[in-house]
Amino acid sequence: MESNTFETAELLINTGKELAREELKNENAFVVHEHEGRPYIKGNWNKLYKPEAESLHIHTLTGLKDYLESNPDKLDYDELMVHVVSHDTVLIRSVPYGPHKQRPTFMQAEAIVPVHMFSSATRPEYHSPEQFLPYMQSCFVETEGDHLTDVIQVCGNISTSAEVQQQDDGMKQNVTTRAGVVTKELTEVPNPVILYPFSTFTEVAQPGRKMTLRFKGGENGAKCALIEADGGAWKITAMQSIADWLRENLPEEVKVIA
Repeated sequence: MESNTFETAELLINTGKELAREELKNENAFVVHEHEGRPYIKGNWNKLYKPEAESLHIHTLTGLKDYLESNPDKLDYDELMVHVVSHDTVLIRSVPYGPHKQRPTFMQAEAIVPVHMFSSATRPEYHSPEQFLPYMQSCFVETEGDHLTDVIQVCGNISTSAEVQQQDDGMKQNVTTRAGVVTKELTEVPNPVILYPFSTFTEVAQPGRKMTLRFKGGENGAKCALIEADGGAWKITAMQSIADWLRENLPEEVKVIA
């Protein structure tokens, strides 16, 4: 009797182990299910996409143009579009394809732009003339009708004393600047100023931006701040310029979306 009980228990244990091994095998098996004609991986029901090549990354519109003109990947122009995502990003993307309607990116162009010293009206950031002047001279395009020369001149001449006197009527401001070694004079500065910082791809004109130039004194001397004052309208201008350049320089069959 005891022998039969032992054999029965051993049989049940072995059967349980076999069932556990079979269940583990099934869990690890790569099984694909379909739902409404779309493939999914068994268990977590993750979408099973078609394989895609890694997208290319460049930094100029010219590189994007060269890629489409030479077409080394044998792309069908009718099956792709060029998407102007923002003022500094352009993508070459496929139209939706496959059961899950995936939209792969063939190329991504990102403009190289300097880090700007702009600030908001609620949190102005002030910089010393020693920091501010080299920045103004290297990160802006001098354009007819802008105020770049005026800004550089007044920032280069502001008094290094702790006190800065300025009068602002909303249209212009008068700032005390140094004239010569000792004497000081009032300099009229437009408000807001129009400047053209490097903000987008070099192949297109840099968009003009309205900014308010502010000054303040302190223990470490006078400081300058540029506060953005156009609500981001320059981004729309830049995107339109990019789209116009692409439509003029890309093959006619390529669709440009901006």
